[in-house]
Amino acid sequence: MARRASGAATTSTLARVNQTAIIEALRASGPLSRQQLGAMTGLSPATINRLTAALVEDGLVVTAGQEPSRGGRPSVLLRYAGSSRLVAAIQLRSDVATGILVDFDGTIVFRRSVELGPRASKDSPAQQRRDDQQAQLERVFALFDELIARAESLGTPCLAAGIAVPGVVQQPDGIVGTMPEFGWTGVPFGTLLRQRTDLPIVVENDANALAFGELRAGAGKGLSGLVAIFLENGLGAGVITNGELYRGARAEAGEIGYLLMERSSLERSYDEHGDLEDRIGSLALTRRARELGVALPASGTLTAQDVFELARTGDRDAREMADEILDMVAIAVAALVIVLDPELVVFGSSFAGEHANVIPEIEQRLRGRIIRVPRVTPATHGEDGVLLGIAELAAAEVNGFAYIDF
Repeated sequence: MARRASGAATTSTLARVNQTAIIEALRASGPLSRQQLGAMTGLSPATINRLTAALVEDGLVVTAGQEPSRGGRPSVLLRYAGSSRLVAAIQLRSDVATGILVDFDGTIVFRRSVELGPRASKDSPAQQRRDDQQAQLERVFALFDELIARAESLGTPCLAAGIAVPGVVQQPDGIVGTMPEFGWTGVPFGTLLRQRTDLPIVVENDANALAFGELRAGAGKGLSGLVAIFLENGLGAGVITNGELYRGARAEAGEIGYLLMERSSLERSYDEHGDLEDRIGSLALTRRARELGVALPASGTLTAQDVFELARTGDRDAREMADEILDMVAIAVAALVIVLDPELVVFGSSFAGEHANVIPEIEQRLRGRIIRVPRVTPATHGEDGVLLGIAELAAAEVNGFAYIDF
């Protein structure tokens, strides 16, 4: 994954840092001459010539014609060869797995979704639960295999693959902790996928993937600190500090579903769901909807997005639920902002992008209650934010990106 090197960088690390600067300039600006690259990166002509020669040899950069002549010898233009390189990315949701093939320019060239089938019930016999879980895993693996095969058929084999999951991921082995949405615990996704391919494999928490995607190719470009909040069936936050993902001592940073919201929270214990998630996660919302008589969708599970859709139709009970979601989310954002002081807060939840009043209402709840309200915005790529984020992480494995703070 992309790592931000320390100031005492080795020669090889510094070369990767400088190559990364060249690639980023080409990705941001399109074809450039070596002279233009030098002006943009501050690198010497000798360094530019040496590093671009290596990038051309590796196939990361290709020639793209020449600049119009201004009387002298025209300069050769270089461009990033992102469209000729693919990575596979998969996102696991509670009932569906979505996979894409995306080139290094961020263009999705293939998409496929598969239904995962019903969650294994706690009331089912142990063997039945194991069989149901194995069937779901096999559908994920079949999607993974299909993506790899499709890339081969397109004539641009995958160079890496990433999978984003709604759970804590222990690195570097890619072991995923409890995922209540599936009833899974301790799934070694990294090991299982590496048994199927020799490609570099990245397994990451979905909120972390969203945060990295926003940093690399979204609203957070050029920033050093941001928080990405992902509210779907569960609730989590991805944290970027000093330009890199912050996972914490046990990879549990950002598990904001476990925030304690009031004194009564101390009167009970939480296992699969923390206090905040037990208020606004999909299982909690479904339970509350049944109590109020709010209509449930065909899936039988109510999400925050469903609540806001119902509230928009004039359903009073749904409006009350929507207000409670906004209150709880605002409290969670306040805690994150006070502790982390991010430059940006990004919402990867679909309701935040589709309902124009959501972010203003959250900002209004924060105003006057915390020192400073940072910029708050929906995820740049909407529903694809997590997928493109895990794709960026996979691409960083291949490119060997390195960054450094001076």
